[in-house]
Amino acid sequence: MGWWSDLVARVGGGGGDETPVAERPLNMDVRGPELTELRETLEALVDAMQANTARMDNPGWRGRVRDYSYALGGLRDLQRTPTRDGLYEVLGSVRPLYRGPVPEGYEELAPLNERLLAALAPLREPAPGE
Repeated sequence: MGWWSDLVARVGGGGGDETPVAERPLNMDVRGPELTELRETLEALVDAMQANTARMDNPGWRGRVRDYSYALGGLRDLQRTPTRDGLYEVLGSVRPLYRGPVPEGYEELAPLNERLLAALAPLREPAPGE
C-alpha cells in the first residue's frame, strides 16, 4: 500500500507540518485611531438610520442596520484583542450604503457614507510593521 500512503500524503492527508502559525499583530499605534474612527462612524450611521422610523419598517433597511450593529460588535472585539484576522473579518463585514451618486432618499446619510468610505480606506492598506 505504499502508493496509497504516498497519494494521501500528497493530497494533505498525513504527516504535514502541524506547527501553529504565529499570529501577526496589528500596529495599534496606527490602527487604534483608524479603528476608533470607523467605530464612531458606524455608531453615527446606525443612529441616523434608526432615527428614520419610516424606513425602519423596511426589512432591507432594518437588515442593513443590523449588519452595521454586528460589525460594531466585531470592531469592539477587535479593539480589545487586535489581530490581523479580526481586522479582515471586520473589513469584510462593513460595506458602504452605496457607491457612486447619491441615490434618492439617501441625501441626509450622504455625509456619513462618505465618512464611512474614508474610514475604511486606510484600514485596507498595510500599516508599517504589519
